[in-house]
Amino acid sequence: MTVQPIDQHNYNKEIKGILFDIQRFSVNDGPGIRTNLFFKGCPLRCKWCHNPESYRPGRQLSFQPSACTGCMACVLACTRGVNQAVREGGRELLAVDYSRCAACGECLKVCCYDARSIIGREYTARELNEQILVDRAYYQVKDEEGNTGGVTLTGGEPMSQFPFVERLLDELDGIHVCMETSGFAPEEQFARLLGKVDLFLFDYKATDPEKHREFCGVDNRLIQSNLKFLCDHGADIILRLPLIAGLNDDEAHFKAVAGLVERYPNIRRAEIMAYHNLGVSKADQIGMAGELWDQENTSAKQKEVWLRRFKDLGLTKIKIG
Repeated sequence: MTVQPIDQHNYNKEIKGILFDIQRFSVNDGPGIRTNLFFKGCPLRCKWCHNPESYRPGRQLSFQPSACTGCMACVLACTRGVNQAVREGGRELLAVDYSRCAACGECLKVCCYDARSIIGREYTARELNEQILVDRAYYQVKDEEGNTGGVTLTGGEPMSQFPFVERLLDELDGIHVCMETSGFAPEEQFARLLGKVDLFLFDYKATDPEKHREFCGVDNRLIQSNLKFLCDHGADIILRLPLIAGLNDDEAHFKAVAGLVERYPNIRRAEIMAYHNLGVSKADQIGMAGELWDQENTSAKQKEVWLRRFKDLGLTKIKIG
């Protein structure tokens, strides 16, 4: 494997990243109190995704029908025919054709009820670093395990904006960095992050390649390879396990997880990330209605059953996330 040196000419250029959210005071995505940066763009299409607004790399329209009064001002404001008045059952309703939208934001200017928003905002690495430094004092507060906090890069898939991520990490001097990743990116990029990312929150969704393709849109061969690469190079890792009853909670998957944690001592632990359906309503608002699985949220009892199954396999470094 050859890691290319940094091109200093290109490095000096202004690189911008696109985020869809900044979540402050998070305590669920890495140690301590953290600032979560949600990156746009993801190469996977997981059927249980709770952030479907992260799929597309660019800015996009979100429309909340429950807040719309049907004034139709947006129909006149849009020059691309995104918003159209249609008659249905004797009533005039608003139809939205998301495929025509350029995310210009003109319709937001005439919507008095905040039924519309544009998802995605551009930042330079320096601008984002300034946002992070606002919270720096809180990172010193220790959690129950004695750990301090920092920044977590999540999404979406942060690696889908790798040039910007690499630039941002160069700006984050002395701040603990976690990265949540699907592992679906070139190995060379992960090699560049060794020593820059302090803790990888590595999603391990399914062991069988065909199941992974069915559930997530791609097989997991590259993901498995990158996990091994990070483990072999001593990266600090927490294995995150999105589990959905009847889909990926089979015995072979559980045994594979237990084997990985036993084989690689630098995997701190595995965390059960149980299914919830919060992504379904968000998908409806961005033109993705019906594309995600809509099931009942995982019960506390089911989580405990999964935890016991892992422990019965001899896995002690496991918790419910």
